[in-house]
Amino acid sequence: GAPPDPRLGPLVAAIGEGTTPQRAYGALAAAELARAADAATGAGWLAAVALWERCAWPYPHAWALLRAAERLAEEGDRGGATAALRRAAAIAARLEAEPLAAEITAVAARSHLPLQPGTARPTALEGRLTARELEVLRLVAAGRSNPQIAAALFISPKTASVHVSNILTKLEVPTRLEAATLAQRSGLLADD
Repeated sequence: GAPPDPRLGPLVAAIGEGTTPQRAYGALAAAELARAADAATGAGWLAAVALWERCAWPYPHAWALLRAAERLAEEGDRGGATAALRRAAAIAARLEAEPLAAEITAVAARSHLPLQPGTARPTALEGRLTARELEVLRLVAAGRSNPQIAAALFISPKTASVHVSNILTKLEVPTRLEAATLAQRSGLLADD
């Protein structure tokens, strides 16, 4: 949570730009510094991706793709994020890099992005609700009461009630039934 050490900026600049690997390391380090300062952009990460691709160094290429996907998802570019994650996953699988593959899977889960084609469909609801609200909505659609939702998610009934109220507000519907119907029509519940 602390801002990056100001001494890192000159060190990143000292990497130099004489060779493509130097430029790739510099772009990666600059993007990581921007990420630490909460100022990273998808474009910055994609610049690092392009340089690592030109180097033909697969592991840092996959890492840059992972970070690009993470940032693109935060920026709302689900298609770009999904494509980057899938490319990263393919490289990690080819390298048998299990920790990297695990991180890719974690980012996909956090961002609700499908790693395999056809495994999930982004919906308008997914952009309006938090991950926890999506979990609650699925339980609402399954006909669960607030105490049942609370037990399933290990939260208090009051917290479950607050989540349900927030869902109704965000979806602009007055009842749980209408929220469940909207979720079903949007395709959000198709795989459940």
